[in-house]
Amino acid sequence: MLSTSIKILWALLLVELHIHGGDAGSVKIGGFYGDSGGTIGDEFGTIIRDAINRVKNNRTLIPEPHGMNYFQGDTKPVNAVYTAIEDICDMINAQRPSALIVLGDKCPDCEDLSGVISHGSNPVFGVDVGSFESGSKAFKMYPAPEDMSNFFIDILHYFKWRAFTLLVDSGDAFVNFQGVMSEVKANDWNVTVLAIDPDDVEGTLVKTTTAKSKNILLYCIDESLCKEVLEKGYDMNNENPPMGSLNSKYTWILGNLDLSLPEQFKDQLESTNAYMTYFTMNFTREYQYTIPSAKSSYDSIYSFPMREKLAFDAVLAIGHALGRFVKRKAEQGQTGAAVLPGDTQMLTCPTAVGKASPNDLTEELMNGHGFEGMTGNVAFDENGNRVNYTITIFSGRGDTLRQLRGEWTQNPAYLEDRRGEDWQSPGNLNTTAFRIAKDRKIRIVSIEVPPFLFLREKLAQSSNDDERFHNYRYKRQSGGAIGQYTGNGRYEGYIMELMERIRSVIRGIDFEYQVELVPDGKYGAGSSYSKIWNGMVGEVVRGTADVAAGPITVTASRQSVVDFTLPFMATGIQALTLHTSYVEHGPFRIMYPFTVEVWFLSIFVFFLVALMIWAANRFDPYEWKRATKDGKATEDHTKDFTFSNSLWFCASTLFLQSSDKSPRSNAARCIAAFWYLYVLFMVFLYIVNVQFFITSQTRLNYIKSVADLKAEKTIKYGTTYKGSDSYHVFKKTKSLKSMWHKMNNDHESPYVKDLHEGVDKVRKSNGRFTLLGPSPILRYIASQKPCDVDIAGAYLHRGQYAFAVAKDSPLRDHISSALEALRDNGVLEDLERDWWDLDDRWNRCRNQTIFERDGAYSLFVNDLNSLYYMLTIGIVVSFMVFIAEYVYYNCFGGSEKGHAPSQPKKKKEIKRSKDGGFRPSGNNFNDTRGKIQNDGGARGGDANMWI
Repeated sequence: MLSTSIKILWALLLVELHIHGGDAGSVKIGGFYGDSGGTIGDEFGTIIRDAINRVKNNRTLIPEPHGMNYFQGDTKPVNAVYTAIEDICDMINAQRPSALIVLGDKCPDCEDLSGVISHGSNPVFGVDVGSFESGSKAFKMYPAPEDMSNFFIDILHYFKWRAFTLLVDSGDAFVNFQGVMSEVKANDWNVTVLAIDPDDVEGTLVKTTTAKSKNILLYCIDESLCKEVLEKGYDMNNENPPMGSLNSKYTWILGNLDLSLPEQFKDQLESTNAYMTYFTMNFTREYQYTIPSAKSSYDSIYSFPMREKLAFDAVLAIGHALGRFVKRKAEQGQTGAAVLPGDTQMLTCPTAVGKASPNDLTEELMNGHGFEGMTGNVAFDENGNRVNYTITIFSGRGDTLRQLRGEWTQNPAYLEDRRGEDWQSPGNLNTTAFRIAKDRKIRIVSIEVPPFLFLREKLAQSSNDDERFHNYRYKRQSGGAIGQYTGNGRYEGYIMELMERIRSVIRGIDFEYQVELVPDGKYGAGSSYSKIWNGMVGEVVRGTADVAAGPITVTASRQSVVDFTLPFMATGIQALTLHTSYVEHGPFRIMYPFTVEVWFLSIFVFFLVALMIWAANRFDPYEWKRATKDGKATEDHTKDFTFSNSLWFCASTLFLQSSDKSPRSNAARCIAAFWYLYVLFMVFLYIVNVQFFITSQTRLNYIKSVADLKAEKTIKYGTTYKGSDSYHVFKKTKSLKSMWHKMNNDHESPYVKDLHEGVDKVRKSNGRFTLLGPSPILRYIASQKPCDVDIAGAYLHRGQYAFAVAKDSPLRDHISSALEALRDNGVLEDLERDWWDLDDRWNRCRNQTIFERDGAYSLFVNDLNSLYYMLTIGIVVSFMVFIAEYVYYNCFGGSEKGHAPSQPKKKKEIKRSKDGGFRPSGNNFNDTRGKIQNDGGARGGDANMWI
C-alpha cells in the first residue's frame, strides 16, 4: 500500500491535471478594443477569430495537441489612459494570455495605447499608427512613424514637390509627417496644412482650390474619411460647372497605405483625369491562403480596410512565432502542456515603475523571422518595429492610373537576398523598371497647338466648315462620325504621327505610350523663388510624365532640370503681322510727315509771300506796273503779278516748276529767292519723311535684327504670357534682353494669354501690333485662310525643338536613336512638309498672281489712298470752279442783253526793238507809231523812242 504522503502527491497531481486538462496545450489571444457604434468591435472580432481558425487549421504552425483560443476584453471605450491601463492589466492578470491585440478605439484620446501597455507587459500588438520616437516596445503592425517619414520624404523628392497642401483629418495624422515637417526648411518646401471638416467635406475641397499649389497629399487616420473625400471630390467634378480639386489640374498623393478602394470606384477616379499616386503593402499572391474567408461581404483582398488586414496579420504573426517556439522546444525534448502555454504567457503588469520582462514568445517574435501576410512580409526587430517590408507605388492619370511606378523597401539588403538580384537604387526607392519603361505604357504629355496636336473631336465638329473641308489634311483627320474618342484616338497632328514613326523604328524597349494634354496648358518655366517648374517640363521634372512631346525649345535653364533628345525641328522667333493689303489707313496719311501746325504755318507763309510779291508789284517803282506807266512795258506786264498771279507764281515754284514770269524789282526778287529756299527745304523734308508713313507696314519685312525691330516706333510688339515658350526665350536669352525690357516698360501690356488671343489682336490692331512667337506655329497660322496675316522679317532668335525626358532617363538614348534614323531617311522632312502643307499653302493663300506672292514688299492701294483722295478733291474743286466761272461769265462778264456782241479786235503784235525796247509789228505799225509820237509830243516825251 502506498504511504499517506504518496497518496497526497498523487492527489495534487490529479488536481493539477484536472485544472489544465480541459485547456491543455492551448494559448489565449486577447482582443482589446472599443466599440464606438458597431463599426469596430464586431468587425475586428470576426477578423481575429477567422485568423485564429486559419492558424488552427494550419498544423505546420502549431502541431497537435496544441491550440489557440480567443477572448475579448471589455469593449466599452474610456477617456483616460490610466483607466485603459488598469482595465487591460486586470485582464492580463486574470486571463494570462500569450499575446494581446490592442486598438486605439479603446481610448480615443490616448496617444499610442499599445505602446504604453508594452512597457508593462508583452507581447502587445498595435494596428494603429504609433508615436514618433516614443520608445514603444509594442509590435507595431503599421510601419513605424520614423520609417513612414523617410518614405514620404523620398516620395516628395522623387516627384520634386516644392509646394503642396497637406490634407489631414486630425492631429494624430501628423505622426507620420513629423520627419517631413522637420525637413521643410532644408528643402525649401512650402507646405499648407488643411484639416478635413467631417461635417463639411465639400467645403474642405473648395478650400483646396484657393491654395496656390496644385499638389495635394491626403492622409487620414480614419480611412473611411479619406474615401469620403474622394467620393465627394468625384461628385463635385461631375457637377456643371465642375468644382473642387479632383480634376486634371491637380496632382494627388493618397498617403494611406492600402487604402481600400473598390475597383469600380477606381474606374470612376480614372474619369476625373487627376494624376494620382497611391501605395500598397507588397504581398506575394502564392501566400493567399492567408486571406480571411469568414466575412462573405468581402470579395477581394483589396476591399479590406488596412486596420483589419493588420489585425489579421497580427494573429498570423503570433501563430508563426508559436510554431517556431514549439519546434525549438521539441528539439530540446520538451512537449505537451509544459510547452504551450508554458512560458509564453504574458507576465502580469508591475505594480511599481519598472521595465517589463519579456517572455519566450516575445523573444521569438523579435528574432527577425518573417512570413508573407495580407500586408506583405511581416517581421519585427528588437524594438518591435516592423522590418523587411516593401511598399508598392502606383501612379498615373486616366487609363494609366493603375500603372506601377516603383517600390520602396524598408531593407534593400533583405530584398536583394530574397530575390537574388541587385536593388538597382542607392536608396530605399527603386523606380528603375519604370524609368526604362519596362512592361508599361510610357506617359507622354503634350500641348494643343496646331499643327503639332489637334483634338479630333474639335476637328470632327468643325468638319462642316467650308474652309476646313477643303483642306485635305482636315478632311483626312476628321473622317468618320463625331463620337466619343478615347485614349490616343483623341488626338491628331504632327506629334501623334511622329510618335508612331518613332515606335516603328525604336529598339530596345516596347514603346507603348499614352498621350495626355498638360493640365495647365503651359510649356514649362521655373519660378525664381519657389524653384517649381510648371507646364510640360514640370510634369517631367515631377515624374508625372515620362516624355514631354511638343514644340518645346531647348534652353540652358531647362537643360538643368531635364534631358533633351536630339532635335526634331528647327525653330526661331519671328514676327506675325497683319498683311499690308488688310491695313486700313487714314485718308490723308501723306499729310503725316508734318504736324497740323506746320501745315497751317506753311499755308500762311504761302499767302504771305504771294501778298508781298503783289505789294511789291504795286508799290515798288522798279516793278512792272511802274515800268508800264513809264512806257517801258506793256499793259500785259502790269497784270503779271496781280494777287491771283502771285499765288500761281508761289504754287508753281512750290512744286519745283519754272515760271514764265519773274519779279522785276530787287525787293520782289529777294522775297522770291528766300521763298525758293524755303520750298526747297520743305519739299525735300517732306519727301524724306513721307516714305516712313507710306511704308510703315512693309518695313517689317526688312527687319534683320533685334535693333531693327527696336527702331520701330509706330508698331508695338508682344508675345504670349508666362509659361509660353516665347516668353521663356525672351526672358532668358541675353540677345533679346533689350526687347524684353522694352516690352515690360510699355504702358500697355504687350502680353497675350495665348496664341489665339495674340492672332486676334494682330487682326484687330490695324497693323499697329506684331506678335512675336515661334516660327513653325506662326508659319502654320499664316498659311491658313483668310490669309490676312503674314510672317515679317528674319529670325530674331534661333532654336530647336526636342523631346524632354527626366534626368538620366534611358528613354533619351532610345528616342534620340529613333529620331536620328528618321532624319537620315528623310521622314522628318516629309512630315513637316505634309503637316505644314508646304506644297499646297501657296495655292491656298498667295500664289494667284506674282503681286500677291510678293505683296508684302509692294505698295498697295491702301498705302496710297491719300493720293487718290487728294486727286479726287482736286477734280471736284476744279469742276466747281469751272461751273462758277461759267456762270459768272454768262451772267456778268458777257455782252449786254439786246445788243449784238462786239467784233473781236485785231491782235496787236509787239516785238522788241534792237535797243531792247518794244515796238508794234504788223500792218498797223505806221499808224501806231504816229499815234505814239503825237501822244509823246503832247506830253513832252521822246517821240523817237520806237525808232
